[in-house]
Parts: sequence; structure tokens; C-alpha cells
Amino acid sequence: MYQTFRDYVAGILIDLDGVDSQLVFLVMLIIAAAIVLDAITMIARKKRREVGLDIKRAQPLSIDGSKSLPHRHYVSEKQGLAGKPDALTVEDGFIIPVERKPLAKKLRDRYVAQLLVYMRLIEEFEGKRPPYGYLILGPGARRVKIDNSERRQAWLQEILDQMRGILAGNATVATPHPKKCSRCDVREACAHRADIAIEVPRTPSISKIIQ
Repeated sequence: MYQTFRDYVAGILIDLDGVDSQLVFLVMLIIAAAIVLDAITMIARKKRREVGLDIKRAQPLSIDGSKSLPHRHYVSEKQGLAGKPDALTVEDGFIIPVERKPLAKKLRDRYVAQLLVYMRLIEEFEGKRPPYGYLILGPGARRVKIDNSERRQAWLQEILDQMRGILAGNATVATPHPKKCSRCDVREACAHRADIAIEVPRTPSISKIIQ
């Protein structure tokens, strides 16, 4: 692209040999502006791909790190929740949250819960419930569509109720994971490690209610 511009500039300079220097300067200024605009457009396209907004029918509304489309930060005193999605897009009249996890190797419950919280906040502040959201996973930007179903929201509510119960004074319960415990440097001094911990009820994984 830049080689093409250089050839184009060289051709103009030859054609304008002997023409007023101010006119030459003006032409050069226009060409420089075109180069800068093209570079900005390329950066914007790259940013859209990174946050999963390269969907044909999507209209970008907010992108974290963008000056032209600043991200939105939602804080709800009524729900006791807050969050700022990596991006928002408008699809079929709905505001859709997009969350980027560039280092993620697979879909995890905490990613889904985070996206579900965003959808609750969007419903409160934007006045319309998003039917779904997107998780963008890994360096390849794999897009996963997460439906905003009643079952998923009920699962999220269980987690929120547990967290609020702990804040209210309820006892916390350790939920050790065998693989994580096996790699822990202090496992021998921990009374809650997986091989000796008492089995406790857990909130079902979202993978069991993904449909």
C-alpha cells in the first residue's frame, strides 16, 4: 500500500514540475492526510476484530480503548452490581455485550457469569433485555454466543445469593479442586486440600445447564 502511495506521489511531483510550490505543498498535505486516515481505519478494523465486532449486521456502540466509541461503565445500586463490557454492539435493535478473554483456552463458568451480569445491567440502564451476548476467547478470537436464558439467570442468582450471604456473615466453605490442589505449594499445610476436604454442595456448573 505504501509503495503504491510513493509511486503515486512521485508521479504527481513529475507532473507538477514547475507548478507553484504552494499548490505542490497542498497536494502533499492531502496525500499525507489520506495515508493517516487509511492507517486509522486499519487500526479500527483490527480493534473491531479483536473484540468480535466483525459481524455484518452489528453496529458498534462502545469499545474499550476507543476514543470515538468510549466504553460504558454501569453501576447499579439497586442490584448491587457494576461492570463495563469490553464492547457493546447493536444487533436487531438490541444492545449486545461483548467480553474479550484473549488468554482463555476454553469456556469457563466465571466468564459466562460475568457476561450474564452485563446483560442484567444493560436491561436496567438501557431499558431492553439483551437476548444474548458474546464471549471472544483466545488469541484466535473464537466467538461464543451465550443466550440470556431464564435458567442461566437463575444459576447466576444462586451465585450472587451465596456471595451476599457471605458478606452478611454466613460462614464461607472451601471448595477445593483436585487438579489445583495437586499443584499448590502449600497443600501439605492446608486442611482444605482436595484429598482430605469434606464434600460440600456446590452450585451446579453452567456446563450442565448450557442448553
